[in-house]
Amino acid sequence: TLGVATFWRSKEPTPFSQEDLSLAEELVARAAVSIENARRFTREHTTAVTLQRSLLPHALPEQSAVDVAHRYLPAEAGLGGVGGDWFDVIPLPGARVAIVVGDVVGHGLHAAATMGQLRTAVHNFSTLDLPPDELLCHLDELVTRIDQDRDGDGEAPTLTGATCLYAIYDPISRLCTMARAGHLEPIIVRPDGHADLPGVPAGPPLGLGGLPYEKKEILLPEGSSIVLYTDGLIEDRQRDIDQGIELLRRAVAHPGQTPDQVCRAAMDAMVPVAPRDDVALLVAGTRLLDGNRTASWDVPSDPSAVADVRAAAARLLDDWDMKE
Repeated sequence: TLGVATFWRSKEPTPFSQEDLSLAEELVARAAVSIENARRFTREHTTAVTLQRSLLPHALPEQSAVDVAHRYLPAEAGLGGVGGDWFDVIPLPGARVAIVVGDVVGHGLHAAATMGQLRTAVHNFSTLDLPPDELLCHLDELVTRIDQDRDGDGEAPTLTGATCLYAIYDPISRLCTMARAGHLEPIIVRPDGHADLPGVPAGPPLGLGGLPYEKKEILLPEGSSIVLYTDGLIEDRQRDIDQGIELLRRAVAHPGQTPDQVCRAAMDAMVPVAPRDDVALLVAGTRLLDGNRTASWDVPSDPSAVADVRAAAARLLDDWDMKE
């Protein structure tokens, strides 16, 4: 039993007719369906939010390349539904780091579960130490295969149209290499507060298959901020996307801000009271490793040089108190 409906007559205390009873039954039946649908939506939304939060990183891994701050805000229940936005920070060999943001088409449980698939795939591909453009090609092929393997009953939405931006930052060379698959371009904030779009080529969304991606290399001063975000941060019915990006650029264009301060400025300026789409924001402040924390050798192409290099590396690790 969902509830009880009581009908009263105040002006004419005559018995209800059969037509009145039929109308009351129709009203009650429709109300019951509406209440049950609302309950189901609430349950699905709660489940999707729980699933999404379990798939997003609870704590980002320690690394020495960037200082990181992030924000995630799910869509308001009843407006857009939980989406498939995600972000990640992945340590790579050589003190480098990969920073990632992506967005799955659609909302609800399917979008949240699909987000988990793509996030896991990016982690797996990152172990191959691929440049960003090649990693996105592999991810595009994976999405295409997943779509082809799905049942043809039309019940499960495809993954085609998902977007991703993958960037690698090297704290030794200060080089940041980026590529994007249909995703919004990042914003680079220099230490002096100048903020601009780096001009990363706009590759196709994931799942279209066979189309190339291009990478962009940028030399960043120490203390720069790389701002990655999803469309929920800038989209608004009162303006187009380009206007939203410009508003975000102005909001973060301040000198000497920490990544957390950049996050706070972006969220305060851009996020509506009741967002219709998920909002994901990741800000990475670049570091530069001191020369005494790195080492390199010019090694001849001779197998006999291996022993000398091994000995030199062992001595250096001993000096750094890293014997194990």
